[in-house]
Amino acid sequence: MSKSELRKKLSGIAVSLPTFNDENYNLQIEKTKSHISWLLDNGISRDNSVLFIAGGLGEGYFLDDFEWESLANALVEAVDGRLSTGVGIFELSARKAAKKAAYASNLGMDFIQCAPPRYLQPTEDEIFGHYQYVSDNADIGIMGYNTPWAMPTGYTFSQRLIERFLELENFVGLKWNTIPAQHHINMIRLFADNLSFISNGNIMSTGFRAGAIGFSDFIANVAPRLSLHRLKLIREKSFNEFDELDLNMNIDPPLKSSDSGDAFDTGMGEGPGGRLILKSLGMNTGPHFPSQLILPEEAVKLQDRIVQASGILEWVDWSDNIFEQ
Repeated sequence: MSKSELRKKLSGIAVSLPTFNDENYNLQIEKTKSHISWLLDNGISRDNSVLFIAGGLGEGYFLDDFEWESLANALVEAVDGRLSTGVGIFELSARKAAKKAAYASNLGMDFIQCAPPRYLQPTEDEIFGHYQYVSDNADIGIMGYNTPWAMPTGYTFSQRLIERFLELENFVGLKWNTIPAQHHINMIRLFADNLSFISNGNIMSTGFRAGAIGFSDFIANVAPRLSLHRLKLIREKSFNEFDELDLNMNIDPPLKSSDSGDAFDTGMGEGPGGRLILKSLGMNTGPHFPSQLILPEEAVKLQDRIVQASGILEWVDWSDNIFEQ
């Protein structure tokens, strides 16, 4: 498939799938397959979404290799060619990242979500070299993942580095969130004709107005109608309506539900917060992997207040009873 064709496929809702596991951290693959089938039955399709497994929400960075492979296999089996798929890769070693990318390619996946290497602060040449090695050794679309919050000095992809990414045969998109806001917008404006920008934690509709063509999302796991509605507003360029929805559902509820002293450490992974949010919306995925922090009871109560204030429950169609069907 050509680079331009892959770019077109990398658009819409990049659904970040959760990892289901029991109290002993054993993966529950059948639950994963059932959940994916439910998503496809509830509007998630080739025209509007790409399903990503073992990403941030799925705690891909805490998985053993055989667990990572099991999840990738489960996604491909459950989808059965009906829409595009991808898998997260978080590796310091370019060789290991390339092996995982080749595994995903051999399964028939379309994309990898590939984070930059990190331990000590990498140079731009080393970051580019990481992606170049993966691109040269695996025939699969690469969505780079800009992660300044996880880099040793808060480094964010520069304009020069993104220009170099365009040289890579398989580099087709960026999962994009960065500061300052001006850099966030500038890079989309400069490169949206050559890369698919998938907004990650979008600042209302700003990135979409600038040219981003999709968004990373995990609320679709329980409320696909809501995610599809947001995508419809973006594609229709109904940005004012999108912003009003974002204010009422995602911005004002946390502000108005929190006290000035409410501040909870997010820790080293997305598992605790992501699983808490999904649980508050009716999806129990099991305990997060060790040794991520355990959120205090006050955080649980705050999340419940946010859910009640947001009105999101009107959009939630998921119930864990689906696993019993």
